[in-house]
Amino acid sequence: MAQTLPFIRSDIAFDPEVINILSAAFEDAWHRIEASNSRLARPAYANAGREVVARHIIEMVQCGEQDDPIKLSDSAVEFLAANYE
Repeated sequence: MAQTLPFIRSDIAFDPEVINILSAAFEDAWHRIEASNSRLARPAYANAGREVVARHIIEMVQCGEQDDPIKLSDSAVEFLAANYE
């Protein structure tokens, strides 16, 4: 069952271009996390790891960072490494 993310504002909608940037940033970040052999990429932790990455990227976009998917990806990978490794 889907769960509402409590700290992500629900009154913000993203246009298709921003959704493409979100998607590209998420896919790049997760690919890099998997390639690093992070324990968070293991099957037992992957769902939680992916959620942390997605929430971080969405939060950054809500704060105005939405022009550069590489910057979003880098930030998400750094956030995960600093807080969950």
